[in-house]
Amino acid sequence: MLAPATPQEEAPGMRRTGVLVLLGALLGALFVVAAAPAQACSCAEATAAQYLESADAVFTGRLVSREAPEERITSADPALHVFAVDTVHKGSVTERQEILSPMSGASCGLEITDDGPVAVFASRTPDPYINGEASAADDQYFAYLCDGTGPLTPELEAELAALGPASAPAPAPAPPEPRAAATPTDDGPDDDGPLAAILVAAAAALLGAGALLVLRRRRG
Repeated sequence: MLAPATPQEEAPGMRRTGVLVLLGALLGALFVVAAAPAQACSCAEATAAQYLESADAVFTGRLVSREAPEERITSADPALHVFAVDTVHKGSVTERQEILSPMSGASCGLEITDDGPVAVFASRTPDPYINGEASAADDQYFAYLCDGTGPLTPELEAELAALGPASAPAPAPAPPEPRAAATPTDDGPDDDGPLAAILVAAAAALLGAGALLVLRRRRG
């Protein structure tokens, strides 16, 4: 029968267990802290006038398509939204306007769930929320959950109308025309024809001279 372990014998094992528990708690805390910014988007209240002032483009319309990346890395990956624009309240906007936004509302991406009319408050500046290298070209806009974009309610429509006149969107740019395939041109007879004939004749003459020289040597 084994003797019961003394306190001195149990101490090393207990210390190891305590260290492992402490490390597990620390790792869990680090995970929670690192994941917190990607799991919440806190929006401050603002008026339509404030949203309009801070935006580079403001328009109303309907969402016609949304394209998210096939290989998702995080909820901040950019999703491409295409809107059919009805009226423009600010900025240069086309009839089919593309908007980039994080693909999830957890990263302050747009949350548009139906095809009803919406008001879009867009910016030319990519926000730190969005992942990847986003182009800030003249016709590229970005929109976020906390910048005012949302359903176009009668109250919001009245506020926008009171802030200034609306205009029609610009025509969508035409797609580039495909280049015509190159066709060969007939520039007359081949310039290499005479040269080829001369080379063939010279080769034949050399072969004939060689054969004649061989025959003379045999006869001699």
